[in-house]
Amino acid sequence: MATEDCVVVDPEAAMAANELYRQRRALTPDMREHLNSYLEPARKALESLSEPTTATAVVEAFGSVGLTDAVQTDDNGNGVRFGAASPQGGCLFGYVAFDGKVDISNGGSIMDGGCLEMPGH
Repeated sequence: MATEDCVVVDPEAAMAANELYRQRRALTPDMREHLNSYLEPARKALESLSEPTTATAVVEAFGSVGLTDAVQTDDNGNGVRFGAASPQGGCLFGYVAFDGKVDISNGGSIMDGGCLEMPGH
């Protein structure tokens, strides 16, 4: 069989394509500005939670700053991952550790939709 009849497989390219669902969509400048207006109030609300925090408390913290439409959480036993959608587009996402440390950022939704990739992916 001639090699030109064979299908070329690039395992690294295949793995990279398999991870595309994790990439975040681009934000417009207006979306980024809108998300930035929520960033510090949300950080303060999350930092004020009792330790250890719960997924329910994280959802309530986002509600207290006006983000109530779509808040995803994942309690992994060491803290709570979160993704909160803005009605104007984009997300606040991050992690609240059980010791109260908050890591929060903003960006577009992931390619699969929503603000937080599925656990285990």
